[in-house]
Amino acid sequence: MKIIIKTIILSFLAQGLLFANAFAPEYYKNQVEILRTLDIESSFIGDPVFVEAKSELKKLHSKTLVISAENNYEFIPVLRQIINEQDLPKEFLYLAIVESGLKTHSTSRTKAIGVWQFMENTAKSLDLRVDPYIDERKDVFKSTLAAANYLKSLKAEFGKWYLAILAYNCGNGKLRQAIKEAGSDDLSILLDADKKYIPLETRVFIRKILTLAFLANNEDFVFEQNSAFANYSLSHEFSKVRVPQSVSLKDLAKLADLDFAEFRRYNPHFRYDFTPPNGEVFVYLPLSKSESFSQKLDTTKLAKVDTTIPKTQIYIVKSGDSLYSIAKKYKISVASIRAYNKIKKNHLSIKQKLVIPIPKQEYNYAKTQNKTTTKLVSR
Repeated sequence: MKIIIKTIILSFLAQGLLFANAFAPEYYKNQVEILRTLDIESSFIGDPVFVEAKSELKKLHSKTLVISAENNYEFIPVLRQIINEQDLPKEFLYLAIVESGLKTHSTSRTKAIGVWQFMENTAKSLDLRVDPYIDERKDVFKSTLAAANYLKSLKAEFGKWYLAILAYNCGNGKLRQAIKEAGSDDLSILLDADKKYIPLETRVFIRKILTLAFLANNEDFVFEQNSAFANYSLSHEFSKVRVPQSVSLKDLAKLADLDFAEFRRYNPHFRYDFTPPNGEVFVYLPLSKSESFSQKLDTTKLAKVDTTIPKTQIYIVKSGDSLYSIAKKYKISVASIRAYNKIKKNHLSIKQKLVIPIPKQEYNYAKTQNKTTTKLVSR
């Protein structure tokens, strides 16, 4: 691992893309170039509000850049390659980092999901599959291509890349209204904190992206952070392989000679540990594993599995509840509650909502209850 990290760092030095003190005078030219790439007037670099915010944003978000790179370095080439192939500014990588920290399972309070934080309706409008079996908002490849197409459509609508960034965050309708009220689409005017043409979240959003872009185009930041690194290759190391419907992901992981957790990391778009019973199904594998996997894959020998989606209900935590007492009440394991709710610790909060899987033998009983404080749903 140390050798890999060292190789990546050396490749950065060759490209001049290591991190440093983002606001040193010698990096002024790089910063102006970033602004121009995003269609922002170079004078914005001296905007008083932006100048005041840069230092604070660097302090707050430089770690985000480092952690995103360290934890998701194998996915960065995927994003960079698609962004490059779609002729988008390379700075859109930092939009994804600001949105999600490059975490495929990232979920916002408004239920936006994935690296690019798509709402379900938006994802479906961009031809991403979101159904009880698959959520392609978590598919790094497909969601990045969808994001690229979406950003290009926003650029076509508003004419400038920085306006596409603003619209991506606050919506094109709200941005059109803001431009109308401001009588201008100049960034400094739209970001006016007193006039509040656009929401605070959106004003901070674009400043974060610019700050991370400035950080990522300097040479010493990696050494300041000691372990900071990122993979800036423009070619990824994954292969897309078609697989059968209704088979166990664990069986596919074994064929690929991959630990199941690693296999799931590369394929987070599956909602359950089996492939869906409908539609074309693909998995992503490291190139080093894909050829052997394809040779060993025999659809006639893979066992079909039950793809029935478990029924669930919502339980609201009350005073005195514990994972053990709730599990006992519903005749399920504590492990099931942890898995469904991604709980690692034992602590529960009052009024916390828990998803409770209902054992099949309890389905009919649960449905016949007339007076119940829980709601039966299908995930």
